[in-house]
Order: sequence, then C-alpha cells, then structure tokens
Amino acid sequence: RGAPLEVVAAVLEAWPDAVKEKAESSFEYIFEERQWVQYWDTPLHVACHCRASFEITSLVLNTWLSFKENRTKSAIMTLQRVTADCTGDVKDLIFHLFALCNNNADNPSPNEIMDYFVHIEMWSGATLVLDTNPAVIKTMGLD
Repeated sequence: RGAPLEVVAAVLEAWPDAVKEKAESSFEYIFEERQWVQYWDTPLHVACHCRASFEITSLVLNTWLSFKENRTKSAIMTLQRVTADCTGDVKDLIFHLFALCNNNADNPSPNEIMDYFVHIEMWSGATLVLDTNPAVIKTMGLD
C-alpha cells in the first residue's frame, strides 16, 4: 500500500527537503473565481489523500512544519482539500493545526493545542503554537 514507517523516517532523516518536493496532481474548477486551478501536491498532501497511517502522516507533517514557509496560515490551509480523505486520527491532528489558523469559538484553546502536540510528540507543532501564541509560555508556566 505504501512505504513502511522506517523507510519514510530514513528518507526524511537523510533528505528533509523531500517534504518540499511537488508533483502535479489535479485541476479543480473554482466556481467563485470561474477558473481552473492546478494543484501541486507535496508528500504531505499525498499522505493525507492516500490515507497513510497516523505515524507516517505525523512524521511527514512534523518535518513539513519544520520549514518556515510551511508555518503560514496559507500553507497550512492548503491541507483543507485533502482532509476528507484522511483517517480519523489524522483529521484530528490537522484539526488542531487548523485551529491555530482561525479564531472559531469552538476551537480548542492554544494551551489545549499545545498539550495535544506535546502528547503526540510533534515538536514542530508545539513550537508553532509558541510562535503564534507567545502567551502560552506564561499560562503553561514555561517562562
């Protein structure tokens, strides 16, 4: 079905920039803009679309988030179009990431998001919480 976790981990350790590689995947018609948009998928998009395991997807996501250009709202929100294909635990992971990008009252608090990323040991996610919500340092007693 896909590469074993050990293979993905070895590739990412030897070549972290692999998460930046893009392959043409599809075109989609955007009705609001009345135009076709071409999508270029990264390995993270492919992992989500192919329903890769939580372990593989979180490893790829953690590496993907380690690059500054992927820590922006616009980069993170590119995952919206592939979340429907994800497994439930991966959807939960990405939900926590999306919660950092919008101020929906139903979202978990930055402290809860931080707890989640620490619990699953996704350190790039945890540092993203600190970058976007510096007050978490004080509220969690990390100062």
